[in-house]
Amino acid sequence: MIFIDANAFYSYYGRSKIRMNSSPVDEKALRHFLDGKNEKSLPTSAFIEIVTHFRDNPKLLKKLIEFRKEKCLHLYNNIPDYIISPDEITVVGLMNEDELGSYSRRILAKKIEIETKFTYLFYEITRDLYLHYKLDDNSVLADDQKDKVLVYLISDGHKERAIEVEKRIRSTLEDGYANHDEKNMHKNLYIKELNEACLMIDIMISGFSSVVKQCTDIVSDIQRTYQEMLNRGLDGFNGTMPVIVDTLAKDTSFLEQAKNKISEMFEKGKYLPTQRRYIKDVMFRAWFDRGQKLQKNDIFDMLCVGCLDYIDNSKVENVLIDKTSYVVSFDKRMRSFLGSVRPWNERIIDSIKANQVR
Repeated sequence: MIFIDANAFYSYYGRSKIRMNSSPVDEKALRHFLDGKNEKSLPTSAFIEIVTHFRDNPKLLKKLIEFRKEKCLHLYNNIPDYIISPDEITVVGLMNEDELGSYSRRILAKKIEIETKFTYLFYEITRDLYLHYKLDDNSVLADDQKDKVLVYLISDGHKERAIEVEKRIRSTLEDGYANHDEKNMHKNLYIKELNEACLMIDIMISGFSSVVKQCTDIVSDIQRTYQEMLNRGLDGFNGTMPVIVDTLAKDTSFLEQAKNKISEMFEKGKYLPTQRRYIKDVMFRAWFDRGQKLQKNDIFDMLCVGCLDYIDNSKVENVLIDKTSYVVSFDKRMRSFLGSVRPWNERIIDSIKANQVR
């Protein structure tokens, strides 16, 4: 089965026809390759991206939906949180432009819901990693005291804040999409929220430590900790990420164990093996090893790579029949990851780019 992401779909349709910048691919070669495949599919993650991207142009959106049907691109549900039924996609194909406009706004709300959920989860994991490491690194608090601090900051002390953070993420994404600046607004809010959470962790640990040491001036200790963190760069701007990275990168074994635990957490959320691998090897590597910001697009890229786990069990076992799934994406990071999971996948993409497809 061949799956294509949203940008590959645009090239398949013809980017010039939708006034998009050209991509590094020979569109004629891509069409030749895909038209020669009977088994090809559009993941629901890509469908959602297409619908929301052209939400203000229902006339063009209708043409793209008709093109999907014409090319027999079956929809494949690759998002644990949202299933699109065959009946729904049939109805979408019959919608007029006004109805498509309403539908695209509903899909945008669902996309924001998915991005909010994942962004908050990513924020929570990163915050908790920072907390665990700062407590492990603390020589003043006893183990039982550290456990109490952990329970308070993660469970008791963050319940109300968690609700508020999620609300702010959702509201920022809504405003961002309305202003067509969702990527920057999402990134800036994420840094701000994580920065405030890490500052609070340092201040609280400093306060608890001062009590244990029986300091007479706890406020001065807290103020000193706060100023030290600002001086180090934990100020909500460009210095935020390097501080967190430097803090966690002191112990590579701690970080590797954390990445594996994170992968296990996403397994409980019904994320597929390749999706969990993308989170661990691409997203968290970019976040912790290279100090990059969380990219909103990573969320739907992560969902898309899960298509590699699809196996068509309706086919009879036969050495001449390829039951393997492949994803066509021309995004550099996506292509590299796909090749690391399935080397032949990257060769297929490269052959299309070089116009050497058969």
